[in-house]
Amino acid sequence: MIHMTIDKDGKVGIGESSPGTELDVAGRVAIGNGTELTIASGAITITQSYHAVDTESDASSDDLTNINGGSAGAILVLRAKNSARTVVCKDGTGNLQLSGDFSMDTDNDIITLIFDGSSWFEISRSNNG
Repeated sequence: MIHMTIDKDGKVGIGESSPGTELDVAGRVAIGNGTELTIASGAITITQSYHAVDTESDASSDDLTNINGGSAGAILVLRAKNSARTVVCKDGTGNLQLSGDFSMDTDNDIITLIFDGSSWFEISRSNNG
């Protein structure tokens, strides 16, 4: 079994002996353990690709307008931390470019975003409440 390969062009294969792209993974990929972030003045600062987001001071509702961190091409998955509170992802207010505001009001609600170096663009949303 091949565990990891780095070819002469610098392409990395995990479970692949001949990677076809810069990173080629055979099998499943996990994007983190969903550490919690709390909104502060409308913003969060990400440290990985998957986070649970909660309101500032456990308010019943809070607006998320800016996401700090990330590099161009980064994909980010956010979910609500607590079903008793609502995190509202605000379209166009800060650096979020969405298809309209998105209220995450259960811990099953998820939004997936991609960063272009200055703005976070919505890939998908899942309103599971």
